Amino acid sequence: DLPVTPPMFSSMGELKSVTFLGRDGMGGDVYNLVFANGKAIMSAGLDTEGRMAGGILRPLKGSAPTPGTEAALRSLVSGLASGSPDYDKLSPQFAQIVRRDLPSTHGLFSSMGELKSVTFLGRGDMGDDAYDLVFSKGGVIMSASLDADGKMAGGFFQPVAPPAR
Repeated sequence: DLPVTPPMFSSMGELKSVTFLGRDGMGGDVYNLVFANGKAIMSAGLDTEGRMAGGILRPLKGSAPTPGTEAALRSLVSGLASGSPDYDKLSPQFAQIVRRDLPSTHGLFSSMGELKSVTFLGRGDMGDDAYDLVFSKGGVIMSASLDADGKMAGGFFQPVAPPAR
C-alpha cells in the first residue's frame, strides 16, 4: 500500500480533524478523518510494543448522501434487529447475502438496542454512502448503495464499540 498512500493523503490536503468513533471487533481504534479535500475512515491496531500492527483505510468522497440510502439503511437495520428484513427492499443478489448472514447479523443488531443516531460520513470508492450508526449499546460504520430501482444493492458494516462517555 505504501506507493499509493502518500499521494492519496497528499491529494486530500491538510488534516482538519480526527474524531474517535469507537473500537472495532479486532481491538483497533476507529477514527473519522476530515481533510481539507476529503474524508476517510481509518482503523488502527497496535502491537504490545505500541507499533501499528494493522488497520483499514477507507477514503470517502462526496458531501451529501445519495437520496434514499439512509432510509434503506434504517429499514435494513430494523429488519436485522427484529430478525425479519424486508427482502423486497433489497436487490435479489443482496437479499441472498442478507439471508445467508442473518443468523449472525440478527444477534449483533438485536444486542445493540435502540438506534440513537445516523450520521453521513461520505461516499466510498464503490459509490456507497457510509454512515456512523450509534445505538444505545454499540455502534457500526455501515454503508449502502442503491440499484436503479432504489433497492439496496450492497454495503458493508464494521462494528465499533462507542467511546466511553
